[in-house]
Amino acid sequence: MANINDKPTNTNDYWDQTETSQSFNTGLTGLKLSTNAHVEARKPGETDWFRIIGESENDLTKGLIVKLKIDNVDQDFLVIGPEDFKTMIVDGFKKSRLVYLAYYVTSSGRQGVWPVTLPQTSQQGTINSYVASAFEIMKRAQHEWVNMKSNVGDRVYDGWTARKEDQEMFGDPQFLLDKKEVIKKAFNDRVITPDNYQTNPYVMRVLNAAAIRTGVVDEH
Repeated sequence: MANINDKPTNTNDYWDQTETSQSFNTGLTGLKLSTNAHVEARKPGETDWFRIIGESENDLTKGLIVKLKIDNVDQDFLVIGPEDFKTMIVDGFKKSRLVYLAYYVTSSGRQGVWPVTLPQTSQQGTINSYVASAFEIMKRAQHEWVNMKSNVGDRVYDGWTARKEDQEMFGDPQFLLDKKEVIKKAFNDRVITPDNYQTNPYVMRVLNAAAIRTGVVDEH
């Protein structure tokens, strides 16, 4: 019987086994895990070609976003809960936006959630040009691989559709998660709920701030 303390009679120099046969399978097997670190809540990058889930905006989840400054960086927080709670948060923050939580995947397989602001007409009867152009690009991305860049000069997003041969090369998008799961992973700890808002010092800093009474009344 072999003893654990026995020294092997033959030793291998693994550096003699550096080369790999051409038939060796280098592909990954099993299911790829998507963690919070793999999914971000931000718009696709300017070098990304991407697709968005669904056939129209009606297939997307709507959400309420407020901004909080964390370590001198403005970050989007998702507000979830009953309507009266959302109303309280909006009243406290004074500024919020309704968004489509557009689940996208890039041609390289990266997943994300792009909060696309719902186009709404202002009191002047206009729609913000960044918002309007983002909405149109979002809808196009539900049917084709697209790319998007910010056009600061014209204050819009410019969009492009991939060539037919590139559309075919990219293939069908693979949405690995359901909409609820991808939104949870994307926002992770940047969620405001009835259960956690009172323990979030950044939220309470906003809600407890006192308004400055200027005495100025809007006559319109």
